[in-house]
Amino acid sequence: MASAVYGDFARAYLTEVAAATRRMLTRGAEAVELLQRATAGRTQIRAFGNGGSSAIVRSVLLQLPFHTGQPVNDSMMSTATMAYGAQRQDYRSLFAQSLAQDIDEVGLVVVASVSGRSTNVVEAVRLCQDNRVPVLALVGGDGTQIEPVDGMVWATGTTDQQVSEDAMLTALTLTTAALGPRAESLPTSQERHLRALVSVDTALLGGFLHEATRAIADAIRSRRCTYVLCPDGGPLALAGEHFAHNLSWDAPLGVEGVQPPLIMRDPSLADMSAMFNDHPDPAYGVRYQLSSASPNDVVFLLAYDSASRTTREAISAAAAAGARLFLLHRDGPAQSSDTQCSFTLPKTDHFGQAALMQSIAHLVCRTTRAVLATTSYSTAAVVSPHDLMAQDLAPLRELSGIPQSPQTP
Repeated sequence: MASAVYGDFARAYLTEVAAATRRMLTRGAEAVELLQRATAGRTQIRAFGNGGSSAIVRSVLLQLPFHTGQPVNDSMMSTATMAYGAQRQDYRSLFAQSLAQDIDEVGLVVVASVSGRSTNVVEAVRLCQDNRVPVLALVGGDGTQIEPVDGMVWATGTTDQQVSEDAMLTALTLTTAALGPRAESLPTSQERHLRALVSVDTALLGGFLHEATRAIADAIRSRRCTYVLCPDGGPLALAGEHFAHNLSWDAPLGVEGVQPPLIMRDPSLADMSAMFNDHPDPAYGVRYQLSSASPNDVVFLLAYDSASRTTREAISAAAAAGARLFLLHRDGPAQSSDTQCSFTLPKTDHFGQAALMQSIAHLVCRTTRAVLATTSYSTAAVVSPHDLMAQDLAPLRELSGIPQSPQTP
């Protein structure tokens, strides 16, 4: 029964993501033009966001060099810089202060905030306005909660935290892909991606969500580890970072009796650079991490191809540890056994796959929160597709005052 409930929820959720994405892309040509002007000028392009939004805006920085050759910073701000600055300054002004150092060299700033009210984002936008730096601001609702910008306020039309984030990432992915010298038209890539989104087999996905939710909730309650790993790197690693963040913070936050979970994620830059320097084998890092796994720990593995050597070695390492493996992938054979469960995503490119995978991760986090919020393990008795659609992962954030655009079919 729970599988059917989760399948219905997945269908409703992905339908909303497709509708929000389609709404945003009615203004896709404007976003493409704004990005084209910035890349043509060969100036700096900076991006800022809080929480999952930081992974989303960094995705555009990752994609721009690939599509256009535009040299950009490969991260919003290092964790070391952020922690150091936040303890010596006011975090609310940290983004603006980072921008102020070389504002004359910045040709575009991309920000993402579902509320549109995050003080550090607002101050960064205001600094851009004062210096006539164009801004691409992705926000929830109808966008009126943020001041007009020299550039574009790109609204999702919904205040649902995860639907907004998925629409933002998809819209950024598709518009950035339209910049390349041999890029296809945005309407063509948009329709192909949206067809892939609606072609997700939600009946099979419901079964995957059921097993994954039960395993992660059990691991959180029993203080076992959950690993979220993407050894291939690239845009999937940013989706994995977002997923791990949601599992660490949003899914259990404010749930009575639930301690912060034990989430193991991809290595830091310090770890990764040391591993690759000392051990050139790309599979070494994931083997090393999973050597610490114990029976009934949970491993979420995000992969492009389940048959690649690195992925196969990760699967073997999880099996050797006796961990529960959940594999999300696009290519290669499915993995299914008593301790392994996989879901195959529709065919998209690497960047499009990251957008689809982020949606699947959001589904897992929302069903996990629903189970953690009840003392019963009979999930079908306590949740419905409507309940899951009505409750996003923003339990401590008030979003109800943000205007919403009229819903489109």
